[in-house]
Amino acid sequence: MRTISRHAALMFLVSLACAQLAAEGTAGTIDYRHGYAFLAEPKYPPEFPHFDYVNPNAPKGGMLRRHGTGSWDSFNPAALRAAQVVAGLATAAPHANFLYDSLLTEAADEPSTWYGRLADGIAIAPDGAWIAFRIRDHAHWHDGRPLTVEDVAYTFKVYREDATSTISTPLEPIEAVEIIGEWEIRFRIREDARGDPLLPIQIGQVPIVPKHYWESRDISRTTVEPPLGSGPYRVGEFQVGRWIRWERVPDYWGQDLPVMRGRFNFDVLKYDYFADDRLKTEAVKGDVIDFHVENVPGYWERDYDTPAYKAGVFRREWLPVKQPWGLWWPVFWNLDQPRFQDVRVREALWLVSDFVWLNRTNYDFFGLATSYFHGSELAARELPDERELALLEPVREFVPPRVFTEPYQAPPNGGGGWHRENLIRAAELLREAGWVVRDDQLVHGETGEPFHIRFVAVSPALGRSFIPYTRNLKRLGITASIKSPEISNWLYRLRSGDYDAGAHWFRPSYTPTLLIFQSFHSVMADQDYSLNWPNMRDPAVDHLISQLTAAENYEDYTAAIRALDRVLLWNFYYVPGMTKTRIGAVFWDRFGRPELNGPLKREVFWDTWWYDEDRAARVASFRGMD
Repeated sequence: MRTISRHAALMFLVSLACAQLAAEGTAGTIDYRHGYAFLAEPKYPPEFPHFDYVNPNAPKGGMLRRHGTGSWDSFNPAALRAAQVVAGLATAAPHANFLYDSLLTEAADEPSTWYGRLADGIAIAPDGAWIAFRIRDHAHWHDGRPLTVEDVAYTFKVYREDATSTISTPLEPIEAVEIIGEWEIRFRIREDARGDPLLPIQIGQVPIVPKHYWESRDISRTTVEPPLGSGPYRVGEFQVGRWIRWERVPDYWGQDLPVMRGRFNFDVLKYDYFADDRLKTEAVKGDVIDFHVENVPGYWERDYDTPAYKAGVFRREWLPVKQPWGLWWPVFWNLDQPRFQDVRVREALWLVSDFVWLNRTNYDFFGLATSYFHGSELAARELPDERELALLEPVREFVPPRVFTEPYQAPPNGGGGWHRENLIRAAELLREAGWVVRDDQLVHGETGEPFHIRFVAVSPALGRSFIPYTRNLKRLGITASIKSPEISNWLYRLRSGDYDAGAHWFRPSYTPTLLIFQSFHSVMADQDYSLNWPNMRDPAVDHLISQLTAAENYEDYTAAIRALDRVLLWNFYYVPGMTKTRIGAVFWDRFGRPELNGPLKREVFWDTWWYDEDRAARVASFRGMD
């Protein structure tokens, strides 16, 4: 129960807030809306019963067993020190955070529309000076204590002051956080950030943490103490680094919200951790896990023609997903090394890639990527249009000339593994950059330093995919080594710069401003443990990212992304190779699934499927487990 003195204090704050709103030329009450859309009007009206892609009457129960990669050592994604956070604690994807609630949650059947979860209303000042949320009055933590605006204010305070840069940097546009009513909170926005159409999303997706729990703990440190949450699951049994059970909260306060009805139906979500892709494949075939997204073409083609598959109790399917697909584990260069700072060197390395041939040898499992935003209207096409040119002109001196004269295309290798003309041109570029061949080895003409590339891969399967590329590099006199360390060491090497070439999946959304900033902005190159893996520092890129946040309509936003796409491509910071345009899933047929009217923009198996007793019985009968 809230005390009378607390209530009186809050009412005093409300009166002050109303006076301030009036001074700003706003009515005494804020006009809250049930959702926020950037690309189109919200599909769902106020008081909608549930999302169309769920079964609102889905039964609760059963278990879904999935996998993690490598190991884990922390329950705290905000920690400053590098850590492998356990699965289920995503900080920028509310559908993948099982422990905490966020102010908003995203609809999977709209490009970019967010509806109230903790908040039942959102309001934005006409001039963008503030963003306000009204919190639901019945939310509570798993210990029974109410979730209040003070928890929201505390969350943003500690995230801005004490959290890792991937969390704190996107919140820098917030100037102040103000409690303006018993259930209302307002975020004051810095003048130079007002009008950013994605800022409400960046604020709305932040997982809210309990003040009374974290006040006596250090949120900047890693921990394996199970934290207190408010979401649909709590931490169950676990073994650090090996596995975890997330247990459904039977009295979860939000289970009947329109955005949550029919979702998170499994009583238990269990994650077992495996070192590599081979072990994951064997685990799902052996019924150690239920569901696996197969990313290795050879395994997909050869490994699943099993008796269970032939009997119909084990499924292999392409899941319908429509989204920007981006780049599938493209190679990038460590730009802190002087040799990779020369665009001629990077172009030479790009020229000898042949992903047409590589994909052919991989059963055409992937698509050929020609954009960082492949598969969407955000991808650059043809030559820059007037909107793009207007954005590029102020930084023309930093932009590769071909941005203005040539549409980007993959190297014309023809799919033969290597291409003579490309090798000749690559050798010319390397000579121009000061590299010469001596005794069949490429060395620097002045220092004699051999050109050797240390590739670091997240898995042995990815490491093997580099082998054809290193053969082409050898034709230029470049030697290479490939290492696939344990995942925590892989992360450490990438983030500490102990590598020459790495690879990481770039998978954007329809509103990728935050991912773009974290991946490409110069500020993030100087942040420990950021997503700017190559340590890119490019004034043209920074300028175009600033234009994203300044865009006032979708046309300007799209133009800024397309211009950025061109600048990234023609600078060869990454080697765009393949893109994964579909989701190949293998799973035991124990689950019910809602009917879909069309492809969604993400996988929804863990939060919309349910355990089907009859199907599970058929699987058990086949496996002799009755």
